[in-house]
Amino acid sequence: MSKIVKVIDSMMGTGKTSYAIQMMKEADMNQKFIFVTPFLNEVQRIKQEVTNKDFKEPNVTHGSGTKLESLKRLIANGEDIATTHSLFAMADEELIDLLRWENYTLIVDEVMDVISMLQGLRRDDIPVLLDSGLIKISEENQVIWQADPTLDTKYNIVRDYALAGNLYAVNNTAFVWNFPAKIFDLFERVYIMTYMFDGQLQRYYYDLHNVKYDYFSVVREGNRYQLQPKSEIIEDRSRLREFIHIYEGKLNEIGEIKNSLSKSWFENSHNCVKVKRLKDNLYNYFRNVQKANADRILWTTFKDHSNKVKGKGFSKVESENKVSGDVGLACFTSFNLRATNRYRHKEVLAFCLNRFMNPIEEHFFLQQNVKVDEDLLALSDLLQWIFRSAVRDGKPVHIYIPSRRMRDLLKKWLNNEL
Repeated sequence: MSKIVKVIDSMMGTGKTSYAIQMMKEADMNQKFIFVTPFLNEVQRIKQEVTNKDFKEPNVTHGSGTKLESLKRLIANGEDIATTHSLFAMADEELIDLLRWENYTLIVDEVMDVISMLQGLRRDDIPVLLDSGLIKISEENQVIWQADPTLDTKYNIVRDYALAGNLYAVNNTAFVWNFPAKIFDLFERVYIMTYMFDGQLQRYYYDLHNVKYDYFSVVREGNRYQLQPKSEIIEDRSRLREFIHIYEGKLNEIGEIKNSLSKSWFENSHNCVKVKRLKDNLYNYFRNVQKANADRILWTTFKDHSNKVKGKGFSKVESENKVSGDVGLACFTSFNLRATNRYRHKEVLAFCLNRFMNPIEEHFFLQQNVKVDEDLLALSDLLQWIFRSAVRDGKPVHIYIPSRRMRDLLKKWLNNEL
């Protein structure tokens, strides 16, 4: 990899997206952009605010029946494009070949899911694939498809990812897909806009694939936003210590053990009584401690276990990709929520989980001699989630974090100890 990615690593609310919009509006008309963001409503924002360019959104009516085909068509036509992480992550060899012929600038709003465990395989599928000679696994744990590339079997997804060079085995028990790292070398310039990049999996993925990156921050000077090399000076978080009020009391007793409220804790059938206690604690915090109505409440836990914890008056959920307007109506959101301002009116928060890496993903990186800092990973998700709320506007928020580990990480960050 020869391209140097510019990581705009600035705290939430400092104007990263505003800088990107300013840059696109002031760019030469011949400069083409692909802007990638997590949510469709942010795609609409780019289309509306970058008024000097005609940003196109991939749509089934533009292609041959799928949004991926539409995206390829738009690239082939040299259009300015605004799209979502989920669609861009589907990049295949044909899309990569199209990018080789165009001089796009890539702007990615927030880090992407650059690795994921391949779903749908059964326990004995990998031994069957190996014993039949359909695949082999290299010394670097890369999955190599050895059979005829046109062979049509129930393992077509394994075939396609392996042929693209994006599939790795973990302990011969699972397959992990990698976003094709070579794609970042095909753009004229690449910008990643986030905060605490050092604690995010995309950073470790870049290290694994030798993608070079430099850190920058955004500063506002009058009505303009400027990009500058990231300073080594530690941020002043004293004002945030005044705005973020962390609950301290008996409701925290449930999370004293280090792995309490982790995904395995929720999945352990022996903890069903404790999960019920967490549900009661959450209701108590919202209704009795904070006396909050639904309009003020925002909370999260692992999505698969949210039904065990949600209570009357704060259970509303909405799909981020099927919403209209600027105000989020939900009380519950995913814990890795990023890049949206729709919940900036929420003042009473609860982060009811303890974030650890997926063991398969952890083993994948360890096989490649890359060690992930799980505390920074957990803190990054927690901060991103908190900054969806009123604190991004400098308003006070009250938050219940029953996991002692997660609570301590936030306190250390607020005190500039992390």
